[in-house]
Amino acid sequence: MIDSIDKKSWWQKNRGWVLGLLALISGFFITILVLLGKPIGDFTKAVVDPSVYRNAFEIVQEDQRVIALLGELKPIRVFELLEGEVRYTEKNKAIMTVGIKGSKQKGKLDIVANKSNNTWHYEMIRIRTKKPKKMIEVFGE
Repeated sequence: MIDSIDKKSWWQKNRGWVLGLLALISGFFITILVLLGKPIGDFTKAVVDPSVYRNAFEIVQEDQRVIALLGELKPIRVFELLEGEVRYTEKNKAIMTVGIKGSKQKGKLDIVANKSNNTWHYEMIRIRTKKPKKMIEVFGE
């Protein structure tokens, strides 16, 4: 008598837990994309159209109070955007906090601006530092 041995492939033996694990991982990534979709989109928009923070930087660079506090300012790089927060509303309004570095110390550049006719109109531009804790209203409020 010959006994027949039913051999199953690795996939046939393990397909249940592999598919379950893939579903769990997919669910995790979809959740992350849903939660971070808007911030990632806003950050991308700021990188693609940097005029809102670059124009504000030019205004700040001319303010003698800022120069006295921070020193000579270094240009804003993409990494400084990561140190802050970038939000856009549906009504072409930008609300940003961007890291800014000077020769004496670093701080934060707060910006609130509205875009109309492809031009940014600023409601508020402010510089903040931690040590010493100071705030300079460059424009607005």
